[in-house]
Amino acid sequence: MKEASSAARYIKIAQDICSKITGGEYPEGAILKGRSVLASFYNVSPETIRKSVNLLAREGIVNIKRGVGIFVLSVLHAQQFQDKWKDKTLVQNKYEGLLKLLDEKKDLDTRIDVAIKDMKDSFAYQTKEAVQLMEIMVPAKSWIDGKKIGEVYFWNYTEATIVAVVSSSDGLAKTSPGPDFIIHNGDRLIFVAKDKLTFDRVASFLVYGVNPEVK
Repeated sequence: MKEASSAARYIKIAQDICSKITGGEYPEGAILKGRSVLASFYNVSPETIRKSVNLLAREGIVNIKRGVGIFVLSVLHAQQFQDKWKDKTLVQNKYEGLLKLLDEKKDLDTRIDVAIKDMKDSFAYQTKEAVQLMEIMVPAKSWIDGKKIGEVYFWNYTEATIVAVVSSSDGLAKTSPGPDFIIHNGDRLIFVAKDKLTFDRVASFLVYGVNPEVK
């Protein structure tokens, strides 16, 4: 961890020096302060300053003349260096943002599982009977995609009562969805099972639907 922190530090110092160059504090041809002075100014070791200066030299921003000093070579290269690291920082921020969203999703999934268990316990308490909750995902290209629960007569053909739907678009759970609730592919349906064959009936219904001649 110490090494990674040191690496980030010398890059940040190089970026700060570039900002001073592009800002006009160090014009082309100007000589920078000595390494010992820079080390004191940034409160780092001379080795960290050496890495920063060498990085700038490799990018064609400064020219190191041994025994003479460090000279500003190109304002344009300094600007290009800033732009390059700005893009890298943007990508890093997006990556960190993605990690945060994944953590939030994990937390949301945990809360949904807890809510489902609580709902199951509530049903069991109210009916004084063991209530079996099942879960199934609406498959891709299901005929039910975009249709309302009441429109497809879900309960009539499956004898399963949908008590919650976890949206495929945002991962949010909608409890007690009414007949006008629209189901989409990828949604997770939480339903009360009548018997052991309920899951098979629901799975078949989502894929094949029903025979149009069945009344």
